[in-house]
Amino acid sequence: MSVVRFCLLCVVTALAAPLPAADDLFIGQVRVENVRTESADSQTIRYLILHENPALLESRLAEWISQLVVTPDGVEFSLTNYPVASTPVNGSHHQAASFLIDYNEPSVQALVVQIDAQYGVRPIPAELEQFVYEYIENKNGAHGFDVASMVAKTRAGDCTEHAVLLTALLRMYGYPARTVTGLYVALEEPVLGYGHAWTEYYGDKGWTGLDGTRISDMVGARHVPLGVVDDETIGYTLGLLRTLQSIAITRVIVK
Repeated sequence: MSVVRFCLLCVVTALAAPLPAADDLFIGQVRVENVRTESADSQTIRYLILHENPALLESRLAEWISQLVVTPDGVEFSLTNYPVASTPVNGSHHQAASFLIDYNEPSVQALVVQIDAQYGVRPIPAELEQFVYEYIENKNGAHGFDVASMVAKTRAGDCTEHAVLLTALLRMYGYPARTVTGLYVALEEPVLGYGHAWTEYYGDKGWTGLDGTRISDMVGARHVPLGVVDDETIGYTLGLLRTLQSIAITRVIVK
C-alpha cells in the first residue's frame, strides 16, 4: 500500500464537492474508508488512522486527545466535537508578531479600518474568521504558506494562507493564537481526507479551533489536529516540511 505524505507544494485537483472552491483549499489527500455502522447523521466519528509509526502519531494527537488506543498499525479515537487542547499559553510566542505572523506590518495593520467598520473595535474570534473568509477572494493553491503581510496584500491563497492571516488578526486584536496543521475528513460520498491548516485561539475553554476557509459550518469532529506551527522564524518552511513529512498516514478508517 502506498503511503500518502503531506506536501506544501501539492494541491488537490479533484475533490468530492459540494464544497465551494474546495479544490483550491487543501494541501494533500489521504484515502479514507467509510465503514460507519451508526447513522451518517451521528455527531460522533470513530477514527482509526493507519500510520507507519503509531507511536509518533499518538504523540502528535496527545496534545488534543486523551483517550487514544494504539494498535499495531495506527491510532484509534472518537471525536464528537473539535478536541479543545488545554496547553498553557506562551505569551511571547502566541501573542507576539513574528516573521510568519507579521501583524505589525502595514498591510495587515491597514485591515483594522475595514474590520472596525464591519464589526467594531473589539471583534470576537468568529467575526475575524468570517472576515478572513470574505477577504481572501482568490482561493487558489499557487502560494506556499505565505506570511500574513503577503496574504493581506494579495488576498489570495489556500488553507494555509487563510490560517496564517487569521492567526495574525487574532493576535493583533489581543487573542493568543496559533496555526495548526492536520486532516479534514469530508464525509460526503466519496469520503476523502485532506491535509489542511486552520487556526486556534485561546479562550475560556482552552485552544478553540477556527477555520478561515469556512469549509464547514464550524470546526468540529471532521478536523483532526496533528501539529502546531511552532517555528515562525525566517526558516519556518523547513520546519513545516519536516513536520508534515513525518506524518506518514497510509489510510484513515471512519467507523
